[in-house]
Amino acid sequence: MAEQLKWFKDDTLHQKYYPGNKLYKHYQDDVWGIPPHNDRSIFEQYTIGMFAAGLSWNASFLKYPELTKAYHNWDFGRIAKMGDDEVKAMLDNPKLIRNERKIRATISNAETVIKLQDKYGSLDNYFWQQMDYFQWRFRVPTISSLGTTIPLGDKIAKQMKKDGFKYAGPVSAYSFIVSIGLINARLDGKGFEDDPKSLIKPYSEQGAKYF
Repeated sequence: MAEQLKWFKDDTLHQKYYPGNKLYKHYQDDVWGIPPHNDRSIFEQYTIGMFAAGLSWNASFLKYPELTKAYHNWDFGRIAKMGDDEVKAMLDNPKLIRNERKIRATISNAETVIKLQDKYGSLDNYFWQQMDYFQWRFRVPTISSLGTTIPLGDKIAKQMKKDGFKYAGPVSAYSFIVSIGLINARLDGKGFEDDPKSLIKPYSEQGAKYF
């Protein structure tokens, strides 16, 4: 019997950083593809992905501790109230990713999250209701098999833009919904939503969508 793969053999980041880089190891083992069901964590993952776009993984994630500190531990209530003085301080801080458009987009996105919480009860619910509360599961042999976007990613990106999110293009939205487990593509089974107490409907062969 062939050994079941625990990670994608063609993932160059895994080959380069796992398990030596603690930040990467934590992200791979405990974050990617696992539904957090926590609004702050969801906002954090979206924001980190936004800042990482166009940069190498190491360049962006090495700044993660300082980003977390600067953005008030991802408290979007506090981030939404950030003004020009804090923006200027961030632009002057070499430990951060100093992109003014993305900094202001983060503040705007925090305001959007608060509005969505009022409307949907939580940011978590906002995303899962777009999935009809069913988790999609991709059975793919390689990371490249995931592609860069799919119609579902395009649909959610369009809705996110409509609701006020900045930097919600189809490619970034698709990467994001995979990272928070709306679509689970992990090979090790982590993040599968089988708990009847979870927000998502209990797993069944009829309910879960396989691709």
